[in-house]
Amino acid sequence: MIVQMYFLHKDISPPLRMPDPRFDARLHPSQLALGTPDIVQEDSPTVVIDEEELSMKHFGALLTGRSPLCIRRDDMTGVPVAAGVATARFTFRRRHLFWSVILGPSMVTRPRALAFLDRGGRMLLEHPLKKFQGIHATYEEKTDKLCGVWRRVPREYKRLLREGSLYVALIWGDERNNSMDTALSGRISRYPALATEMFTSLLEPEHAPASIGNGACDDYRVPGQEEGWWGGTAVVTGAAGAAPSLHLAIVFNGVFKPASREQTIKVMLTLPEKNQTIIDEVHKMSKPSYDFNIIEVSTPVSAAELRSLARGRLLLSVEAISTPERRLTGVVRQRAACEVFHAPLMAERLSAATIPEGLALLYIDKEGSLVYDIQVDNLSIADPKITLVEEQGKRHSQVEILDTRMGVLARPSARIFPPLYEDQLAVHIGSDAGPPLLRGRLLSRSLPDAAGAGPALLKRTDARLAPSTIVAGLAWVSVDALCGINYEVTINGYNGGWSSWLESHALGSSAPRALAGQEGSVLEPTPAELSALHAGAAYLNVRAAENGTEFLRTRLPQISVPPSCLPSVPYVVDNELSPNYPPTHVNVPPDNSLSNTASCFYAGRSYEDGAQWMATESCHMCGCVHGALRCDPVRCPVVECAAPTIQPPGQCCPICTNSTTAVWNESHGCHLAGQYHAPGSSWHPYLVPGGYDTCAVCTCEFSTRQVKCPRVKCPLLKCAEKDAYRPDKKSCCRVCPVVKEKKSDEDTLKDQGTPRTAEEILAEGGCKFPDGPLPNGKEVHPSIHSHGEQRCVTCRCKDGEVTCVRKRCNRAACARRRRGDACCACTRHRRQRAPRPPS
Repeated sequence: MIVQMYFLHKDISPPLRMPDPRFDARLHPSQLALGTPDIVQEDSPTVVIDEEELSMKHFGALLTGRSPLCIRRDDMTGVPVAAGVATARFTFRRRHLFWSVILGPSMVTRPRALAFLDRGGRMLLEHPLKKFQGIHATYEEKTDKLCGVWRRVPREYKRLLREGSLYVALIWGDERNNSMDTALSGRISRYPALATEMFTSLLEPEHAPASIGNGACDDYRVPGQEEGWWGGTAVVTGAAGAAPSLHLAIVFNGVFKPASREQTIKVMLTLPEKNQTIIDEVHKMSKPSYDFNIIEVSTPVSAAELRSLARGRLLLSVEAISTPERRLTGVVRQRAACEVFHAPLMAERLSAATIPEGLALLYIDKEGSLVYDIQVDNLSIADPKITLVEEQGKRHSQVEILDTRMGVLARPSARIFPPLYEDQLAVHIGSDAGPPLLRGRLLSRSLPDAAGAGPALLKRTDARLAPSTIVAGLAWVSVDALCGINYEVTINGYNGGWSSWLESHALGSSAPRALAGQEGSVLEPTPAELSALHAGAAYLNVRAAENGTEFLRTRLPQISVPPSCLPSVPYVVDNELSPNYPPTHVNVPPDNSLSNTASCFYAGRSYEDGAQWMATESCHMCGCVHGALRCDPVRCPVVECAAPTIQPPGQCCPICTNSTTAVWNESHGCHLAGQYHAPGSSWHPYLVPGGYDTCAVCTCEFSTRQVKCPRVKCPLLKCAEKDAYRPDKKSCCRVCPVVKEKKSDEDTLKDQGTPRTAEEILAEGGCKFPDGPLPNGKEVHPSIHSHGEQRCVTCRCKDGEVTCVRKRCNRAACARRRRGDACCACTRHRRQRAPRPPS
């Protein structure tokens, strides 16, 4: 048995400096509150961290009542500490910080948000913990984890992460008003063996404490009685093979007596169902810490004990010999990281017929079972053999056999986990004899909190590549809470350069959008693109860089776009239109399914997701939205005709014709999106699921039978672009703010006597601000405690949102700037003077 002990105490870091607004466009006004240090200036010394230095680095956090921050609300009152224990894991990868959280069994209420803070308790980012439909919700339900990502972490916050000065907190409260009732926090640190973690344990007190304390702030603390929930977490790594072994790195607190100097710690790992003890060791700790202690233990185990570990049957406990009533216990389960394992399956050999292709997706649930989904196409074998194979160079050894293409392997072999976590496990599909027809190596992928439906298989197109070229690919596309489209494309077998493109097949959609790089984000997608993704009418294709030939293509699965990102058209459903189908009905896929497909039924007919049709008997336009029926009353545009308008039977809107009598049939009209339109008719485009787009009017020209859909022409603005705004979300055009006449002195004196309240200012489009509410359109220079007014920073309130910008000068202005302009952030280069000769 090898034991190592660490005692970590609070360190002292330099004061926090806020990030440059250019690196974080979402600079929150609370970051300019009293007591917040200054914003980083361009010519100030900053710490530059190389991306590769932090790439794929792993961090952990233990959240207990003994390691909280003093978190305060906007009114400066302290937030009480929540009861319970939680642990978190973090992976920094390509500017993004992926996180996962496991709550203790005693915490039955889901937190409202997860927040990142500095060591002073100042909130840097608050992330709402909302459930998204699709694979994210399925994964969280099956694993009991909370998953998410902080995208594009600013440079200054990376420095805090590297120095161990970044904290994480879970917040409980009312989602409607974003209240902070209780919070639980902990410091983000580097734990031993996190890069090779295979199993995790969350340790809670065996007996719940009688008093949990009130909070970490001075207005709650009682000297000598800073008691709260204590706990711990363990990073467990198991090695299979000829000599199986275990390594445990245990982080814990609270098991000692107050103000103790030397303690004896007992660590036990047992198999309760067989009354078997695997580890029973006692160790000395000379200087135990109040909130953070680490013990590392390594021990050999048997293959049977390793299997029990993989199936969640082992119990870990930590206690001090002098205080056994404060014992910590917890079950060892699968590792805490939110991740899935995927692989595009590539054909191993060419065949005369069509080339097979497919993808594999799997993850480990809370019971230690293997949940898998194998998708194949053009496979010539009716009942193929699917195996999981460990590949180490030329040595291949079969580990498990999967009976079906989709299902759950309840008792996987413990041999799966080492090669799975080391990217050495592959999926082979073929017959009982001979080499596999399809093969792909599984790679780990962090699962963020985006509304995605799982990966899509990229299929070969008619534009054939070279006969000897075999390619395979898959694509992940999701939409986050900020309405950004996040994508990741994986291609195997293609040696040349390639680019991916997003196509939106919906009315009003724009030209295909080029996606930059293998993975990235579209921060400002169009409404048509979001509507097409939500309706399952979007495509992704891959083109060769040398000639632009498309060689892979897929129709993306339906993605549940957050409602706030879609056009705000209310759902109007008439039950009489669908007596046999409830409007709120959603076809739920099987629990183990990683895809999401649904359909709608109306008038005895089944419609696919994204389909739309006209109910002419009641003049309603209906659509199938993610398995739910939606019907909106037909909205007829205003028509201006030289000839009189008519409204023949079967038509809901007046029609312009070139005569008083109209004769036509479907062969002479216009067809668009599967709908027939009579010659001369006009209509607003109907987008599933957004509804009618009243900012465009489509017309089927009577003479040419061509459809034209011009959008409403907006008048020229008489103000700057940055000042224009939309009166409401449905407005087609932006307008300029009304310029109020300057009030006379008499009126001004009257106004000063009756100032507007904060509620009135906010109701008129004003903004919350640390120095008080700002009226809509107001510009101010923020004031920072100990630094005074920041003349170089201008904050402007517009439609309830505050944007802060620092004044900067270009290179030409820097060359001729005056000494008095202190806001120009320019770098000066001084010449190196030669030393004076000795006299």
